[in-house]
Amino acid sequence: MELRARDGGVIALEVIGDRDATPVLLCHGLADSRLAAQWFEEAARELELCVIAPDRPGTGGSDRRFLAQLADWVDEAAAVLDALRIDTAVMLGVSGGGPFAAACAARIPARVRSLMLVCPLGLPQWPTDGMAEGERLALRLAAHAPAFGGWGLGRLAALARSSPGAFLWLTATSQPEADIRSMQQPEVRESFINCYLEAFRRGSWGVAQDLRLLTRPWGIDLGSITVPTSIHHGDADTTVPAQHARLYAEAIPGAQLQIHPGQGHFSILDHPQDILAALTG
Repeated sequence: MELRARDGGVIALEVIGDRDATPVLLCHGLADSRLAAQWFEEAARELELCVIAPDRPGTGGSDRRFLAQLADWVDEAAAVLDALRIDTAVMLGVSGGGPFAAACAARIPARVRSLMLVCPLGLPQWPTDGMAEGERLALRLAAHAPAFGGWGLGRLAALARSSPGAFLWLTATSQPEADIRSMQQPEVRESFINCYLEAFRRGSWGVAQDLRLLTRPWGIDLGSITVPTSIHHGDADTTVPAQHARLYAEAIPGAQLQIHPGQGHFSILDHPQDILAALTG
């Protein structure tokens, strides 16, 4: 579905589950899209959740909107809640979407029931030990030339469209065994490719903006977050190192951290209901 932002631009949404169920605003990852909500379809049904996933500006079906800093996206999240007449929601941030979910918890706490971060990318100055070399170089490049970084990821989208097998082989070269096994599941492969392609449906501008926002000061203080917070991370993750989850837990007062042994960046969500069950407690 589509909503109108306060400036009149389109915000594309995916809504999974009963609209009367507990609302969960999903902040998708980098080079990802609202279609990631489909990963949670079974969990939403079992746990009576309504997962709402907007495409960020310029990504997927959403119109471009310049954001000066990451915290500015909070206005867009609030507009989505307003349009759907939702007073408060759980904020769920996955991977590169983690900082956007945390920004909502910091800036509009009255509208956030709780915050859940899954394998969240951390602050630009945090260490990258344990991160795959390609991921580390991409972030380092993005800090200086985000438009070029977005263009480069867009070239991968072109490869995914023309040769899905080659795309999957390339993305698997630095993944742990758990993620390689996860990607061998046909439904996971299909979802991963569809989400990636959708991210670049309107070109690379939106992903480039995300790169710029993630690699510059965010405009929030993690220490100001007061909503109940839980953090989940796999200790085999090479896309975002588990050290980032530990640093989030240190920075956010009262945050609960769970490290999942043997899990990677994708395999941790093979059974999302195991993690999301805490939202219904």
